[in-house]
Amino acid sequence: MSDFVHKLKVLLGVTEDYEEEENMGKIQGSAEDDVVPLRRERGKKQAEAPSKSKPALVGLAGGHVNQNKMYIMEPRNYEDVKEYVAHLRGRKSLILRLHLVDKREAQRIVDFMSGTTYALEGDMRKLGETIFCFTPASVSIEGDLESDFFEMIKNEGE
Repeated sequence: MSDFVHKLKVLLGVTEDYEEEENMGKIQGSAEDDVVPLRRERGKKQAEAPSKSKPALVGLAGGHVNQNKMYIMEPRNYEDVKEYVAHLRGRKSLILRLHLVDKREAQRIVDFMSGTTYALEGDMRKLGETIFCFTPASVSIEGDLESDFFEMIKNEGE
């Protein structure tokens, strides 16, 4: 019991415990076991700290690879549309040239692609008489390309 009272007095700072200071040595499992020197002394190799995590990867400035792609497609029939929808879902832009299909099938393709593009919150523009651009939501189309193109041709003819 007196040991408990003595420890309590030491804890409160009423008395000092010189005896415990003498017995204090290295405590097992202390933080000192994991200490690694940070400086390298001359002639000695620096101790390596055990790495528990993966090293951070740092990208190079010139190492950026552009993942944005635009596909230029010329469908031959309506069944080709499935492939084009997969490209839009994969966030790839498409330019469809519909000059190889008849007018009725071209209209079906444009209608289906327009609906798909709308459902995916993308954008669609007519670039020419039989040329259409379909983009996913991550790409926006700026300007009225069709009218600019036809105005340029009209002005060249005059």
